[in-house]
Amino acid sequence: MDLDLDSDSEEARLQDFERRTADAATHSADYYAVLNVSRTATTDEIRDAYKRLSLMFHPDRHPSAEQREWAQRQFQTTQRAYEVLTDRAKRAAYDALGVEGVAMAYTVGYKVQTARDLQMRFEREARERRMEEIEHWVQSKSEISATVRCAGGLAAEQLFMNHSFAATLDDQTTAVVSGNMFAHRARGSGNFIGTVRRSLGPQSWVALSVPALPPYSATVESAHQLAAGVFCSTHVTQGMRRLPDATVTFSRMLTDAVAGAITVRSGNQYLPIHPEKPSASTSPSGVALSLSGKHGVRGDFHAETAVGIEQSHVLAKYTYQIDRRLAVSGGATVVFSAHGLSDLLCNVGLRATISGWTRAAWRVEISPVSGILATVSLRRLGHKLRVPLVLTPSLDLRIALLASLGPVAAALAIDSVVLAPRRRRIVRERLAELRDEQVAQLYQQKRRAEEAVELMKSQAERTRKAALASGGLVIENALYGDLPFKLAIENSNMLAARLDSAAESNSALVAADEPRACDVTLPLTALVVADQLVIAGGASKRFLPGFYDPAFGAPKKLFVRYTFRGTVHEAVVGDEEALAIPMRQHSTE
Repeated sequence: MDLDLDSDSEEARLQDFERRTADAATHSADYYAVLNVSRTATTDEIRDAYKRLSLMFHPDRHPSAEQREWAQRQFQTTQRAYEVLTDRAKRAAYDALGVEGVAMAYTVGYKVQTARDLQMRFEREARERRMEEIEHWVQSKSEISATVRCAGGLAAEQLFMNHSFAATLDDQTTAVVSGNMFAHRARGSGNFIGTVRRSLGPQSWVALSVPALPPYSATVESAHQLAAGVFCSTHVTQGMRRLPDATVTFSRMLTDAVAGAITVRSGNQYLPIHPEKPSASTSPSGVALSLSGKHGVRGDFHAETAVGIEQSHVLAKYTYQIDRRLAVSGGATVVFSAHGLSDLLCNVGLRATISGWTRAAWRVEISPVSGILATVSLRRLGHKLRVPLVLTPSLDLRIALLASLGPVAAALAIDSVVLAPRRRRIVRERLAELRDEQVAQLYQQKRRAEEAVELMKSQAERTRKAALASGGLVIENALYGDLPFKLAIENSNMLAARLDSAAESNSALVAADEPRACDVTLPLTALVVADQLVIAGGASKRFLPGFYDPAFGAPKKLFVRYTFRGTVHEAVVGDEEALAIPMRQHSTE
């Protein structure tokens, strides 16, 4: 079977491209990079950096109206960065939440003592906003299951419905109200259940459920992480006149890809509150051992052996992910009773992702005892619709073959012939649109950088002239972008670890494609102070004055060739790495 690997890679590339395009379009300038200071800079260091940039970008220092307009834009960004980073409250808000945090700083209604207090408040508000967004999508859940008998004409066998909604009471407590109903032929039942769930820690919680109508029984569920990779979950139901029904599961990660579990069930004698199979009135007691995990990149498996007083079983299931949207599964279950072999069930399924939030599935279960059952299911967010179809009450190999392999083969053929080419076409069209947007963004960024370079030119010329006269630091050439240089793997202070040789850097300069790199010789020269250049780390260098992003989405580097006291030096650093020159380790001689 041909795998749609090209489609997968194109869709992954599109998602990454969309994320980076949105980030580049909405991401405001990094204030630390604008002032070229570290994130731990003191107020005095920030003030000194602001004064140096003000000498270049203040509108009053430029003669022409056009340059004053350019300077006004640059100066506003510089001044905004200075105002935020020199205000204790705004800086704490900016460090915690970015520009949005600065706007939130004005809404703080009580006095705080430290920047840490502010940061904790902003982080809490950010968590609350995220929780509100999540609850907006999944605060209500529902399930509808309608069993239809197809043999001898269509007829409804049974119907099960469940709906619930949740409300957050505080950071650790959630209340859930749910209602369910079950109808089988001429009989039916229903109930309302209230649940309170309490978080006891990052990996521990407990929940209590109580019904509003008979049969009255309380259910207590809990989950705990006992140690790294070791978990325990419990489910206990206590009725009015019966012994409790308890299920305890211990699970453990055996390897990075395989988990093992042991489950002990005491069994019950009455209808459970949340039946997975509404027609089943009892849950057998027993002990089960299971293994679950991943097999390679695309495979998942589950195997279980259960031993009980009434019945035992052995089951195995394997799921194979064909591509990002389609997965096929197959499994078998052998059931034993006190009298020997009781049943043999085989199942084949297909799961398809229709969109990011919607999934559909087709599953066929074949049994010589119960016949052939096909289930169509549709899931969107927290809502699920299931339609089990009883095709035949007895085993029919012809129907079993058609029901299991026919829909699966048809779905795979339609996806391969129709849907996959359509997805590839849509992805390529969207990539072309994003590239056009990228060109527009690149033009805008480059234009702003060229304006800054023009404003910095006089300062750079004075600095270079003085350095040439005194034998100080002279920036000979500097490139920023997607450069073919080797970064240090070990011992980043040694030239040998940064470049194989000066000859390699020369050839790399020739090979550097202009659209993938920009010349930043003049901006770096303007930032030299007292024959020293220090670029703070921790932020992309594209926010530095006179810089822009010439290699959209690619890892970027900064190459600098400079002379100091007549000696040629070279250095290469990553996009968010700090740079300090001159350094003896950069010498090529």
